[in-house]
Amino acid sequence: MAMNVPLGECVPPSTPFAVSVSLPTWDDNIGYEKGEQRVLGAMVSGYPRFFIAKPIQALVEHVKDRFALPMETAMLFPSSACAEQCTEFIYSQAQQQHTEEAGFSLPVPGQVRVVQYVVEPVNRRAAALDAMKHALDSPVRIYCVLFPADLFPLAKQYWQHTGNGVSVRLASYCLHIARANEKYEQEARPRCLLKAAGAVARHGAIVTGTPPAEVDSAPAPESTMEADAYLEERFGRNFDPRYAGEMKLALRRRIAGALSQGVQADDVYLTATGMSAMFYAHQALLGVRRGKSVCFGFPYIDTLKILEKFGPGAYFLGHGEGADYDKLAHILERHAQSDEEPILAIFTECPSNPLLKTADMPQLRALADRYGVALVVDETIGSFPNVDVLDWADIVVSSLTKVFSGDSNVMGGSLVLNPALPLYQRLRTAMGAVYEDLLWSEDAIFLERNSRDFMKRVPKINSNALAVAELLRASSKVSCVRHPKFVTPENYARIMRQTSDAGYGGLLSVEFAAGESASRAFYDHLRCCKGPSLGTNFTLASPYTILAHFTELDWAAQYGVHSDLVRVSVGLEPREELMAMFQAALDAIPT
Repeated sequence: MAMNVPLGECVPPSTPFAVSVSLPTWDDNIGYEKGEQRVLGAMVSGYPRFFIAKPIQALVEHVKDRFALPMETAMLFPSSACAEQCTEFIYSQAQQQHTEEAGFSLPVPGQVRVVQYVVEPVNRRAAALDAMKHALDSPVRIYCVLFPADLFPLAKQYWQHTGNGVSVRLASYCLHIARANEKYEQEARPRCLLKAAGAVARHGAIVTGTPPAEVDSAPAPESTMEADAYLEERFGRNFDPRYAGEMKLALRRRIAGALSQGVQADDVYLTATGMSAMFYAHQALLGVRRGKSVCFGFPYIDTLKILEKFGPGAYFLGHGEGADYDKLAHILERHAQSDEEPILAIFTECPSNPLLKTADMPQLRALADRYGVALVVDETIGSFPNVDVLDWADIVVSSLTKVFSGDSNVMGGSLVLNPALPLYQRLRTAMGAVYEDLLWSEDAIFLERNSRDFMKRVPKINSNALAVAELLRASSKVSCVRHPKFVTPENYARIMRQTSDAGYGGLLSVEFAAGESASRAFYDHLRCCKGPSLGTNFTLASPYTILAHFTELDWAAQYGVHSDLVRVSVGLEPREELMAMFQAALDAIPT
């Protein structure tokens, strides 16, 4: 089972469109955060919201060749609305984040603009034959936000926070069609239909372009793409991308079926990423009424950023226990009794990442009812088979990238509205105004395939993770193991499903008595895959705080998220192999 994946290689190894990357030593993670070329130059993949994948980079370069002015770069989106939101975000955040040391100049009106790029095969039959029916029946529109290159960090924030950038498979499809068009033109030289057709949306200027002449950075040669498509469709039980609509319906029904009775497929909204689900939840609520939100408990980093940057702002109650309940009640009461806008919503994770705390859901629901606010719960860490938060939440969001998929080769998310609570109809109306189905067809196909057995996988992951947690807790070298069974267990018990297969999920965090030196030794000697993400079918570890909060370590530490924390997502490996692997890592810590 031992995995020694080289630095920068995709995780899992030899997996097209992998959503993690190997960072096998503690110093590799620090080097990544510091931007060391030793690390960045070795990376062939990365987590897609943080690492702009090579096919997307290639597509950006072709867009720049056709439309960019000198010293400009671009971000690519699957819809006009996303591109316009990115444009507005750059302008607004430039004003808020600009300082003399910021490294960028304030953009003037017109410097950030949108171009629509339409991708369509010249000869559909030839393209389809070339790519195992890879050509779809309708054109694909990519919306390109062009801006001065020094504004890239701001555009990247929008990309990362919202999760609504083009997917890697979508970019690869566009590059493939470019190849097919070039090949066909060389043979027949008809009029090319790969063009930039739309316009600069902000200013109305019409822009036209020509197809890319060459693509150097696509993920695989044409013959490999054909072979991969054949293997997936013949042996991987995948469907043709043209059946993506049926697969999305199957996904929505699968999620609805895993939740409480009364949820229908129409109550489930699929999104391109888990953070996209969180973004749409917040946008829909803002469509109901404006107001600040409360983030209850220490969340995954981008949840808080969405609440802070896209709307009136947020209160952060980062401990998520004890006195924070009184603070929450005080905030709600003050806003209800003053001229301030009422609080919009309470956002929480059950359990939280990486501290594995579970909020007191009945208490949060009671406060939400008393003050007329929404309760939004991210159940990704608990997962549908283990926890039922729909008894309390108005909206349930989840990252389908994680255990729902398990294979670490596709991104996706879901948002579910609770039909039993009073906000339901207003939220459905608001979702109708803001929601777009941006889940790319091929990503939907892979999500559907990967998730067919997720209800069977989760119980084994539950039991494996609990065994690892108990092994670590028994060691004198360990100072703290965070796992839902041992952290706020009474709160987790309230949301845990009353079924024989329900458990505590696959995630845990560990800290050591000797501090960072012990964490380094443990992590460096752990013979599993190591990199970002969680919920994989294989065990995956990371020094979470280093990766997520490297520039704010002291801030994170005040909430108990310490820099020497090691987060582990336990997989499906045989129990005895897992126990031996973790014991060996413990033995590597000097006494």
